[in-house]
Amino acid sequence: MIFEKQEYQVKCIDNIITLLKDFDFKRQDNLKECLKEFYNNTFLPVQNISDKLNLDILMETGTGKTFTYLNLIFELHRQFKQNKFIIFVPRKAILESVKQNIELTKIYFYSEYQKYLKVYYYSDGKSQSAIINHYINNKDELSVLVLTNSAIDKKTNLLNQQNESLFKSLSEFKSVFENIIDLKPISIIDEPHLLKGKAFNEYFSKINSLYFRFGATFPKEKDYELSNMIYCLDSISAFKEYLVKQVKVHTLGVNTNNIFLKEYKNKKAIFTYTLNGIEREETIKLQDSFSLLNNAILTQVKDNKAYFNDETIIEKKESYVLNNDEIKELLKKAIDLHFEKEEKLFKKGIKALSLFFIPNITDFRGESPFIKNTFEELYKEKRKEILKLNLDVRYKEYLEKDFDEAGNLRVHQGYFSGDKGSPDEKEANGVKLILEEKEKLLSFDTSLRFIFSVWALQEGWDNPNIFTLTKLSNSSSQISIHQQVGRGLRLCVNNKGKRITHNYLDFDDNQFYDINYLDILVSAREVHYIENLQKEVLDSSFRFDSQTLEKNFLENLLNVDLANDLIYLLKKSKLISYNKEQSNYKILSPIYESIKDNE
Repeated sequence: MIFEKQEYQVKCIDNIITLLKDFDFKRQDNLKECLKEFYNNTFLPVQNISDKLNLDILMETGTGKTFTYLNLIFELHRQFKQNKFIIFVPRKAILESVKQNIELTKIYFYSEYQKYLKVYYYSDGKSQSAIINHYINNKDELSVLVLTNSAIDKKTNLLNQQNESLFKSLSEFKSVFENIIDLKPISIIDEPHLLKGKAFNEYFSKINSLYFRFGATFPKEKDYELSNMIYCLDSISAFKEYLVKQVKVHTLGVNTNNIFLKEYKNKKAIFTYTLNGIEREETIKLQDSFSLLNNAILTQVKDNKAYFNDETIIEKKESYVLNNDEIKELLKKAIDLHFEKEEKLFKKGIKALSLFFIPNITDFRGESPFIKNTFEELYKEKRKEILKLNLDVRYKEYLEKDFDEAGNLRVHQGYFSGDKGSPDEKEANGVKLILEEKEKLLSFDTSLRFIFSVWALQEGWDNPNIFTLTKLSNSSSQISIHQQVGRGLRLCVNNKGKRITHNYLDFDDNQFYDINYLDILVSAREVHYIENLQKEVLDSSFRFDSQTLEKNFLENLLNVDLANDLIYLLKKSKLISYNKEQSNYKILSPIYESIKDNE
């Protein structure tokens, strides 16, 4: 894969180096002063300073945050002689992705810095010995320790145990983790919204050293919220700067139960429903009738459920289970969408991949896995149709490799939580391709291009050539839609490892979006999917493109007096109105366009 410096990644690292130029790495007691000085000269939308030693980097999913923080490690070593680093990740799939990135970028970073980064992973007693003998004992070695949170979050963890036989070479009898703490390593937290647990933070806080949080999503809880921001590349910025794919959402099927309780406040219930494909709302007071329910009367709202006098109950939660016919319909459409683009992309040297989120492991690996069997049946049918067309000769040869010597279809495989080893060789090889061998997965020499998972790949893992993403199950409440979509947002690469950027296509918008778009296929039962995706994107963005305006945003951008003047003018022009409940301003008309029209 070809790696090139991206302007926004360079800017992120420049910001960090600028801020840290006066930071005392030994005492680590002047980060607040460094932040205040930095904010005096640099505008960022969030400027709240915490008492912690964190520096936060908000980067949209798919824009290369792993590459950026690996680059940062080399820069901190070169600029400030820092040698010891830890990367904390929340899941094995994310750890494997980091591992891949370290391996893929090794030669690139050596050419840039004439230095290799020594990497240590913790898995057992043998790896623990390597950590002690090299990472801890060789203080001059530039090295990083990659850990999941579960490696340190319990007293019983091996890294927290004192074992005299392991510590003959150390000056003091301590646990491995205590000896690591003594090194004052710089930590990097990947996916901070998943590393906010009390158990992890109890042990992580003991490190008490500078750390960076890289993520597209940050926790909302007060103790872990976005703070000490040093760089911001939000969702809207990433899209406007052609750094991620365009998203197209397709809904399929008929929502037979499309009325939901959205909110209940002041004895008024707001219901959402879909009519002729358009989402609508209706507000009903207690004891009022609801025309969509044959004038049934709303009698009570309790525990996120609305009760009517005809015994109808409407719930707030939009959970669902698709039946076999619905799953089959979605699989068929997903295969159609895949084939719509595959030959076109093949001719450009780009391999198309598709990702499916399914309800249960048994749907793919059970004795009678319905989703796997149905996919195989539908794929074979579609493939027969495609092979009758006037295809590119090389593409036809590519399709002819879809079966192995025994006649088994080999275009699909799954990865699920707990896949550490499989007695089935084909299965094990598929897991290895998905998790560990990104370059092979992107090669036309490999037939695998349809990937199935329950939740293990919904966060942290991604692949630049995911062009179709299909949801066959209800979303987990723990995983945001934004995170799911992020699995396919990264700009694609061709078979030479070249990323297909806006620049690469001579800044041609039509060419760029003709290639770089992600089809998302969901059931019509997810009536709020698009709305929720938009809301999550806006909530994690800091432009004027939202429906609200925060006064402190203007004060940071301008100053208090100018912010007050601007708010007065916007209110006078009836472009905004004050929302007492939210303590912000609702945007009534597009601000930029209105100002421009009245210049």
